[in-house]
Amino acid sequence: MKPLYIIGTSGFAKEVGQLAGHINAATPRWSRIEYLAEEATNIGLELPYGCVTGTDALLDREEPADFAIGIGRPKIRQRIAERCAARPWLAAPNLIHPNTLVDPAWMKLGQGNILTRGAVFTCSIVVGDFNVFNLNCTIGHDVRIGNCVVINPGCNISGGVSLGDRCLVGTGVQILEGLGVAADTTLGAGALVSKSITEPAIYVGLPARPLSK
Repeated sequence: MKPLYIIGTSGFAKEVGQLAGHINAATPRWSRIEYLAEEATNIGLELPYGCVTGTDALLDREEPADFAIGIGRPKIRQRIAERCAARPWLAAPNLIHPNTLVDPAWMKLGQGNILTRGAVFTCSIVVGDFNVFNLNCTIGHDVRIGNCVVINPGCNISGGVSLGDRCLVGTGVQILEGLGVAADTTLGAGALVSKSITEPAIYVGLPARPLSK
C-alpha cells in the first residue's frame, strides 16, 4: 500500500487526517498517513492519525503516493492541484467518509474530493475535482459543481444548482433550486441565495447581496 500525504498542518488538515484515519480503519488503503508542512520547523509534530514528516518538497520524490489537500482556500487548492498534476507518481483519491450518503451509480465524481461525515448527496449529480463537502451538508438532484469549491458545514444546496470553480460557500448557506453561482464567488455564513449570481464577489445576508466595499 502507498502512503497518503496530507498537504498542510492547519485545523482543516487535521480534519482531513481524521477523515483518512476513519476510512483506513474501515477499509485499509494506505500504509501510513503523513502530513507535509510549509516550514521544516513543524517536522515531528503529532497530528491525528499521523505526524509531520517533511515539507512539501517530498512531493518531488518520484515514489508512488496518494495526496489530499488539507487547505480550505479554493485558489490555494487549485494551485496545489496543478503542481501535483505535473508529478505522475502522485494520485488524488476521493476521500469519502463511511457515513456519507452517496449513490455512486447516480453521481459522477472527479478526483481529489473530500466528502465528510454526514454529507448527503441525492441523484444525477456531477462533481469536478478537489472540492470539499464539509459536515452535514446536503446536495440535491441534478446539481453541477466545478473544481476547487469549498462547501462548509450545514449548507443546503437545492436541486438543479450550478456552482462555478473556486466558490467558497460559508457555514449554513442555503441555495434555492435551479440557481447558478459564478466562479470565484464567496457566500458568507448563513446567506440565502434566492437568485442566480453572475458576477463574482462576496455575498452576505437574507437574501444574499454583494458586500459593500
